[in-house]
Formats: sequence, C-alpha cells, structure tokens
Amino acid sequence: MNLTAKADGGRARIEIKGTISQWRDTESAFTAQIDEMLKAGIRDVHIYINSPGGECMEANEIVNVIRRFPGRITGEGGAMVASAATYIAINCSEFTMPENGFFMVHQASGGICGKAADIENYLEMMKKLNDHYREAFLARCKDKKKFRDAWEKGDYWMTAKEAKEQGFVTAVSGKAKINKETATALMNCGYAGTIEITETESSINPIKTKNDMDVTMLANRLGMAETSTEAQVLAQIDVYKRKAERTDMLERQESERREKEIETLLNEAIREKRITADVKDDWKQMLSGNFDSAKRMLQAMKPVEMPRVNPPASSAAVTFGGKKWEDLQDDPKALRKLMDENPDLYQKMLDDYVSRN
Repeated sequence: MNLTAKADGGRARIEIKGTISQWRDTESAFTAQIDEMLKAGIRDVHIYINSPGGECMEANEIVNVIRRFPGRITGEGGAMVASAATYIAINCSEFTMPENGFFMVHQASGGICGKAADIENYLEMMKKLNDHYREAFLARCKDKKKFRDAWEKGDYWMTAKEAKEQGFVTAVSGKAKINKETATALMNCGYAGTIEITETESSINPIKTKNDMDVTMLANRLGMAETSTEAQVLAQIDVYKRKAERTDMLERQESERREKEIETLLNEAIREKRITADVKDDWKQMLSGNFDSAKRMLQAMKPVEMPRVNPPASSAAVTFGGKKWEDLQDDPKALRKLMDENPDLYQKMLDDYVSRN
C-alpha cells in the first residue's frame, strides 16, 4: 500500500494507492504526518483513492485517523475504488469519480484456521464487521432494495455514473488514465465488463524486443489457454500473488495464535507444578516441533511434589550396665567383657553409636 499524507494549499492531502494492507508498516510514519498537520492547525482533508481494496480492519484504521481532522473531509477516486477502499470513500462528505472510473462494493471476506472456539469467535467478528459495512453503505445509498439484492449476490460493480445515482459518489468529472496495468488490476478484482485503455503500452514502457516475456509459455505454466493475452496472464499472476499474500497472512496469524497457546500451556503447567520453570524452554521447543504429541505428554504429567523429609525419631541410646558405647570406650575391660558375654548387644551398641554420630 502506498499511503502518504502532506499539507497542500492549506489542507491535508492523503493519497491511498494499491492494495490496503500492511498497516503496521505504514502506521507510524502516516500518523506522525497527520499529527504534524493537526498541530499546524490544518482542519480540512482531501483524499485521493485508487485502490482495489484490501483489509477491512485496516481501512477502518485509516478512516479513524482521517476523522481526526475537525473540518471538511472530501475525496476523489482514480480509475478504481473497490472493496474496502469504498468504505473510506463513503466517509467523505463529497467524493468525485472520473467518468471512466469504477466503484465496487461487496461483503467482507476473510478466513482463519484453528480450534472450533477460535473459528466461532472469528465468524462472530466477521458478521459484526459485515453488518457495520452494510449499514454504512445503506445510509448513503438511494435505492436500498437494489443495494440489498446486489449485496447478497456478490460483487456490486458500478460505473462512476451509477455510483453517483446510488449516492456513493457526489460528482463525476473528467477521465482517469487507464493503462494495461490498471486494466489488469480491474480484471483481477473480478470486473468482467469493457475497459477503455486511455494510455497505449508504448507510452508507458519502452518497446521490448528480445527480452519480451513468452506469453504462451507463461500461460502454459499457469494452466491457461495458449491463446491467453498478456493482460490475462498478468491478471492471473496477480490472482496467485494475492492468494499467496492471503496464505502468508493466515499462516502468520496461526503462528501467533499457536505461540500464545504454547505460552499459556507452559505457564499453567508451571503454576500447577507439573513442570519447573527451568525446563520451560525445552518444553517450548517440543511443543513448537510436534504440538499435539507434546501437549498430550504435558497434560498427562502429574504435579511434582517435593518429598517430605522427616527428621529421624529420637530414641534412647542402647546401654550396658547403664552406660552408652562412648562411656565404655574409656573402659577397655568392660568392652572386652561385653564382647565375650553378649556379642549381640556389643554389636547393637556399636551400631547405635555409629547411627548417632
């Protein structure tokens, strides 16, 4: 996502280009720019959007930042304002589209993997997010029945004129520059209508010769018909790219969820004295390598209780003639007599002396 903000003629100008994603990477710099303009007393903001959409939650964050400006919030679209980008557009009091621009809304989509409880919680969150978006669009649109029907069916594509008739756009003016890359992006988003190319390939890139890509070869590798055009091949590549990005995001979310689960399991095991803190890292490594097996082992462990050490019971020393062994050590004759007359008692007194000393 290319997200920028700067002061322009006494108002803030924000530009949103490309897929709305990776908010974490841009949030700090973007909000710092906003803070500087607000401190400078700038009240109004104008937004330029040319985007296929992206992450709904990140679009919400951008809207929250934009709403910090106390003045007018206006905007304009490029060739495409689609999906999550439209939510930003309808939060402008005025929004202009070029006559060859396209506006597309649809339900929120996403995915998650994990435990049943995690999936149920995610589903509940998605339902609330979807309801929030639907109500936001309904508040702006004029033909609510038409919108509801389109909303339930899938992607609702509108020309700039149609978006204005529905109330999502307040004015239509001028023409956007649409090159092959923009047309590919529109096709990638699912637009199946006619796209007017306003910039020729030669005006965008130098003419290629021996380094031209072999479209037929790429089409074959992608499982497409050999008659596929370069634009169609590029569109399919973009589809795979977005799927890969979505997979990476889901894998990252699952990894973060698993790390939290492992931390919770280990902290509980330490608290319940099933393991000690000094072996926590070893267990973390085992859980990371084979989670299910290591989890069963961990949960099967019994609390470790330190054995109770009881002091030896005190008992009276063994004596002979009222004397203990140490008393007889100074009387060799008495010891000799004891050994001759009662060897068992002699041994018993000796053992008693050793155990006491």
